Amino acid sequence: MPPTSSRVQSELEDPAVKDLSWRRDSTHVPSLIKGISNDDLFMMIRRFNKQVQHVRVIPPPPPNFLDLEISEDEEFSPDKLRANIERLYMTVIVGIAAFGKQIARLRSWNEPRRTAKFCGAYFIAWYFSVLPALFLGTLLVLIFHPEYRNGLFPPAPLPAVSATSGNLQVPRAGVMGSGDSLSGAPEAHQGEAVEQEASHFVAALGAIGAGTVMGQGGSPKRKHGEPRADEKNDAQGEMETETDQGEGTSDDSIAGALPNPSDFALHAKNVKDTANSNGVHDPAADVAKKSVESALWEKMRPVMRILADVADTWERLGNAIEPAPPFPKYEARLRLASLFVPLLLAASFVPAAAIVRGTTFAVGVVFFGRPVITRVTYQVDHRFPHWRKLLELRRQVLLGVPTNAQLTLTLLRIAELAKAPLPPPPVSLPRHTAEVVDASNPAPTHPPQAAEALKEHDFAFDADNYEIDGVDHDHPQVHGDSDGVTIGGATNGQGSEGDEKKKSDSKVLGLIKKTAHGGVSSILGVDHLKAKVGNEHSKRRLGAVAPPSELTAGEANTEGKAEVDEEAAMKERAEAALKREGPTSFSARVHGKKGRVLLVTGATSPCLAWVPEKPLRAALAASSGRSKIPPLGPQRRRVDSDVAGLSAEFVVGLADVVALRKVGGFGWKGRVVVGWATGREVVDGLEVVDVRGERRIFTAVRGRDELFNRLVAMGRQSWECL
Repeated sequence: MPPTSSRVQSELEDPAVKDLSWRRDSTHVPSLIKGISNDDLFMMIRRFNKQVQHVRVIPPPPPNFLDLEISEDEEFSPDKLRANIERLYMTVIVGIAAFGKQIARLRSWNEPRRTAKFCGAYFIAWYFSVLPALFLGTLLVLIFHPEYRNGLFPPAPLPAVSATSGNLQVPRAGVMGSGDSLSGAPEAHQGEAVEQEASHFVAALGAIGAGTVMGQGGSPKRKHGEPRADEKNDAQGEMETETDQGEGTSDDSIAGALPNPSDFALHAKNVKDTANSNGVHDPAADVAKKSVESALWEKMRPVMRILADVADTWERLGNAIEPAPPFPKYEARLRLASLFVPLLLAASFVPAAAIVRGTTFAVGVVFFGRPVITRVTYQVDHRFPHWRKLLELRRQVLLGVPTNAQLTLTLLRIAELAKAPLPPPPVSLPRHTAEVVDASNPAPTHPPQAAEALKEHDFAFDADNYEIDGVDHDHPQVHGDSDGVTIGGATNGQGSEGDEKKKSDSKVLGLIKKTAHGGVSSILGVDHLKAKVGNEHSKRRLGAVAPPSELTAGEANTEGKAEVDEEAAMKERAEAALKREGPTSFSARVHGKKGRVLLVTGATSPCLAWVPEKPLRAALAASSGRSKIPPLGPQRRRVDSDVAGLSAEFVVGLADVVALRKVGGFGWKGRVVVGWATGREVVDGLEVVDVRGERRIFTAVRGRDELFNRLVAMGRQSWECL
């Protein structure tokens, strides 16, 4: 059960809801969920925020089935493909790399006793022809006895082990900043380094693809805009993951004035072809181009779905072997064992020759029996249309085992039932990793000092016999105190030319950024003017760029100030309440008008309400410091001597919410340009759809992800991902 907070209650907070460090640094918060460390919890929430963007209500699933599955009519978008590749990297690729490094360590004989035991067991089983039984028995032991896992395969930091030689190696980052990433890059919080690796992995793939088309290095390639399912008659704003503007959207935004990077590679290919053909256009090339592009993009959706299914299955297997609360500890393990026990018995008692003959016979039937298999499959499809779904692992062996997203949703729901919503993950500040970054030196080879630092690491195994790869004894930094050399940097002589080039590039980049800042500021100013004359798209972009010196809620502190009159104290208290974000009150705009989104759980019917800022500020200034929740709306209004209640402009019952979608007013291109040019945070929005089909667009929501998570977890709805 999450701990109880003793913080003073605000006028805009539900007295029944506990505040677990929503406005303080959540790094040092006591354990929030029993059985799960805060680092793991915040890592799951951070990845949940990035993975889940759009959900809608579905009927309650059957017993033992979980919701938040991927919808069958999920549509393709480049950002979804990118997110799935990143998730594949963080789960499957890193997991396979960890397994490969364990095998490399075992083959290296750097741990002679452990390798000798494996070697003896292998050849004894080979002599008695029970190798399959040995493998299957070892798998069963690893599944049911976690304590044997570390004994048979002692853990080691991934970046510190070479996948080729099995020796220790200096991480490519030059420092052991993280243990679960492949580079060892620094991280302020658990999981951030591998997340950054996954992002750069996808970017590198795109750069390689674009460079292949252009004949040189390029930027990540993206597909020309893909419409979403509900785009028709959509004048409510742009989705954060959209790559172009569809029908009904405005083309006067920053995103509309920018070229689509996905066209760069295609245009470069056309220019290259024209140059190679002496400027003569070949009509046949257009036919080939359209045919190939259409064929590829038709296959992108199933490819994206396959990547998601692979990552989901990997996560389910991990959560089955190491179940997290509140899921049962042995149920999934027993289902996995039910697969291996028959195979173990067959391997122990059936002769190897019979197994080989049976396997080869089955291969022949599959290869040559296509006509028969096709007819049988047609009959089965006709009588049992959904039989393939029944064979899926998630509906059989892994029934009831969650993916990481489903596990995160379950934990969010548990916290909501306890009236203690989980706080947002701690924000990574530059000072958190400043010292480690200063000591890092990303390079293929490193000076001997880096090897000495690696030897000081406390490994879970005997590392005395290990050699250390990636050390260059002729490295310029062999002696950090000679010739002006410093660890993690270059010599004074070698760095002067590079420093001059960097300064020159920095000046050019600064000039470009200054010009872009002026252009963006002008467009934002025009947006304000258009909003005043009633342009709906401009209204929805108001407040999307955070002010440069805006104080956060945690910085609002009234202690130690001189005594002021009562009226000034009320105004100050109202201002402090309006600066707080979460867990029940969030700043947001509706049609460009400032206000607050309030989550009311103490009322008879829990609801979401939006109150304009002006009447809310007046009510707060006139209050006596008592909580104003839940007296909301005409049906929930309470009248007494102190508070006349808050009249909400509209109220949406939590039980009436049928869809939630994260949106952004600038689109992905405008978001990148505005954030880079202004150096400010770009605040996104949220779309809420109720049972009557009304769509409520909240823009400039400072705690958008936290509001989304609370809405998904508070009600009794079952969801699916779109």
